[in-house]
Amino acid sequence: MSIGNTDETVATDAIVPDSITATALPANGDGLVSRKPTARVQVVKPLEVSTDTAQKHPPNSLRNTGIVSVFFWLVDELRRKSTGSTSTINLFITYFNHAILLIIFFIISIYKNYLYVRRRIHLKFLNLTYFPNKSPHIIRDDVNKLSRIPKRVSCIVNFKDEEEENGGIDGLINDISELTAWSVSAGIQELSIYEYNGVINDYYLELNRYINKNLKNYFGTEYVPNISIKSPHSSKVLVNKPEKPIDLYVNLLSKVDGKPTIVELTKTISELAINRELSVKDITIDLINDELVELVGSEPDLMIIFNPNLDLQDYPPWHIRLTELYWEPDNKDITYAVFIRALQNYAKAKVNVGK
Repeated sequence: MSIGNTDETVATDAIVPDSITATALPANGDGLVSRKPTARVQVVKPLEVSTDTAQKHPPNSLRNTGIVSVFFWLVDELRRKSTGSTSTINLFITYFNHAILLIIFFIISIYKNYLYVRRRIHLKFLNLTYFPNKSPHIIRDDVNKLSRIPKRVSCIVNFKDEEEENGGIDGLINDISELTAWSVSAGIQELSIYEYNGVINDYYLELNRYINKNLKNYFGTEYVPNISIKSPHSSKVLVNKPEKPIDLYVNLLSKVDGKPTIVELTKTISELAINRELSVKDITIDLINDELVELVGSEPDLMIIFNPNLDLQDYPPWHIRLTELYWEPDNKDITYAVFIRALQNYAKAKVNVGK
């Protein structure tokens, strides 16, 4: 390869990069071509990254959503979508659709807030009407008006945060002690307390001590009902006076007493059948029912859900086949008014047992 005496000449067999293209020129006597290299650089345009990464959600009609904030959000969406639109018809349709959505949203919001206020006022009125005043005689008078009462009652309660009113473990223990006193006064034989995480299982002694203290406030120090407290997945059973008959059995349930228990029972029965320790013909509905009753407890006649909506929270499904369910909408407090209204609803209910 030879190079001429000028910087503007390159050999004809020189390697030209992909991004450089040479313009062909007439060759001189030395077999060289004279040209000025023309560079063509391929410019790669960077990808445009959208800055609007926030996920859009439809307007929510729940009470905790501000009507004013949703209104401004819809107006902003309308302004953003209508920017650059040149069609008058499309712009009119967009405004019309958003106006319809706003009207529907406001109607639903007003209706839901009206129901919420009405229910809260109704609950306040019930709390004033039904007030036990820590007297078992008042509770007995309310129960005597009913045609029947349940023998077994189950209550779904929630563990509240420390910041909330009557929250924390102390609030939960106080609620359970009140439910125990109301159940004893009403003549209920068995009370099941279901808390999803089973937090109360670590406070057996505190719960037993507070229940006895609360029962003394109701019945006095001379006659204190005898209570038995136990948990299906624990060997702990607390009885104040073992030599005397039990007035009320209190069972503490949690999520492990539901579907996980059914799964473990299924595995056990399968292993027994494989090892020929149990015949397949002996595996019946009655056998499974007897085992689950022994592991968890009997099926309650009435379940009181102290939640603003119907939420069973993974309650043992086998034990609510014929259970009467009761809850008060927009209520999350454990009050005597809800308790006695549940008993009244049970007395009026008609249970049809099918085969």
